[in-house]
Amino acid sequence: METTYRLSLHRFAVSELAANGLEAEWLLAEAGIPEWTLEDGDIQVPSSGFARLWEAAARALDDPIVPVRLGCRFALGAGGLCDYLFSTSPTIGEGLATVGPYISDISTNHRLSFVEEDNGDIRFGFEIIEGDDTARDLTHLWAVASLLGRPRRVAAGPFDAVLVRLRQRPPRNHTDMYDLLGTRAIEFGASEDSITFRAADMEVPLTTADPVLHAILEKVAATVPPPPPLASAWVDHVAGALEQALAAGDATLDSVARRLMVSRRTLQRRLTEAGTTWRQELDRARLERLRRADTAGAHLGRARQAEILGYAGPQSIRRAARRWESIADRRAVELPLRA
Repeated sequence: METTYRLSLHRFAVSELAANGLEAEWLLAEAGIPEWTLEDGDIQVPSSGFARLWEAAARALDDPIVPVRLGCRFALGAGGLCDYLFSTSPTIGEGLATVGPYISDISTNHRLSFVEEDNGDIRFGFEIIEGDDTARDLTHLWAVASLLGRPRRVAAGPFDAVLVRLRQRPPRNHTDMYDLLGTRAIEFGASEDSITFRAADMEVPLTTADPVLHAILEKVAATVPPPPPLASAWVDHVAGALEQALAAGDATLDSVARRLMVSRRTLQRRLTEAGTTWRQELDRARLERLRRADTAGAHLGRARQAEILGYAGPQSIRRAARRWESIADRRAVELPLRA
C-alpha cells in the first residue's frame, strides 16, 4: 500500500509558500496534486505529492532548507488529532510522547522512535518508508523542524534543540539552520536522522494544557480507526471528478484523469487497487446523477435521461440499463429509469 500524508499538511505548506511569493496553483501543478487539496476534507493523500511539493519550493526559491523554515513555523492543527493531543498535554515531554503512537494520523510514511540518553536527554529518530535522495532529505528536514515547531508554539518558555543529526550532506545555506533550530550542533553525514532535546525541557509546561480535554481526546483517539486505505479515498475523488465531468459533458477516461492530474494508466491502476474499474465507476456516477434528477421531481423520458448522462441517444441508455440493474441489485436500490 502506498504511503500517505495528511492533506492539511499540504494546505499549510502551500499557504506558507504562497506567502513567500509562490503561486498556489503552480505549486500544486508542480507537485502533481489536484486542486481539490485546498478545499477538500482532511484525508490522507500519496506521499509522492508531499515530496514533490518540497522539491518544487526549494528549486523555485533557490532555498534547500525551506522545509526547515516552514517546519519551525508549524501551525498546530495541521497534524489533526495528534496535534491536539500534544497541545492539551501538561508538559512538552508528555506532549511529545503522544506523537509517536499517533504518527500514522499525520503520515503513514514515517516511523518515529525515541531514546532516553544516559544524561536524560531525549533523542527522537526519524525513518522514511518511501522516498530517496533529494525527496528523502527535504522531507526529513521538514519532519525534524516540525517536531521542534510544535512545542515552540505553546511552550511556557524558549525551546531549542540540543543536537540534530542528518544523513544528508550539508545544504548550501545550512548555517541558517543554527538559528532556526537553536543549536550549532548539527551533524551532517550522520548514521541517522534525529533531533535531541534537553531532559530539563521535557518538564516545561504547555500554555494550552487542558487535562479534561486531553482525557476526552485520548478516549476519542482510542476509538478512531486508522487512516482509510488510499484506495478508498481515491475512489471518492474519482467520483467527484466524474460528477464535474458529467456536468461539463465530457465524462471520458482522459478528461477525468486530467482533472485528477494523473495519467489514464495511473487512474486505471488506482481503481484496480480499490477493487473497481473505470466502467463501474462511470456507471455508478451516471446512476447517482440520474437518481438526483429523479428526486428533484422532474419527469425524465429516455431521451432526456440520455442527454443529461452524456449518451448519444436512447439506444445507448438501454444498453447501459442492464449494467445499472446489476449495480442496483448489489446496492438494493430502485433504478429511477422510465420509458
